[in-house]
Amino acid sequence: MAQGIRWPYGIDLNNVRGRHTNGKNVADFFATYLGLPMPPPFLNLSDSERSQIKTGINYGSGACGILNTTRVGECLSLAQQVKYFTITRMKDLPKALKTQKKVREHLAKSIYFFSIGINDYHPEVNNNITSNFSSTGFADHLLDEITKYIKEWEGKITDYLFNSQDSKIA
Repeated sequence: MAQGIRWPYGIDLNNVRGRHTNGKNVADFFATYLGLPMPPPFLNLSDSERSQIKTGINYGSGACGILNTTRVGECLSLAQQVKYFTITRMKDLPKALKTQKKVREHLAKSIYFFSIGINDYHPEVNNNITSNFSSTGFADHLLDEITKYIKEWEGKITDYLFNSQDSKIA
């Protein structure tokens, strides 16, 4: 089974790992269309680099899915991706933008893109969980799970946007 963290994936794109493509992925195409730089992978950035980026970071990981049990080898679960976004929001963006107000304004006008879930339907990847559901029941289960993560993420963003102080960040 292919794993995005292994060669040859990424050789045509500065050896970026963790994605099942040698070129651009969907997030890269969106960014390019909008005139933005391609979002670098979170795990390929040092702490210093992360604290300077204001145009987006890709938290995605090849071979994972919505369910924490969906994985091939080393990959980032959706839960881990949301945790990494929280690090960006709480630690990295404040360093780059200097004030809470600027961070809130930045996040309020940002675009958030989720593309995940195809591997959840692969029986060898998710330990045959699909056999416990009807086809529509499994789709509903996946929607419930991703909705849970989006609501958690949205709650954190909303709380941050509307309940933070306008103080200078040290």
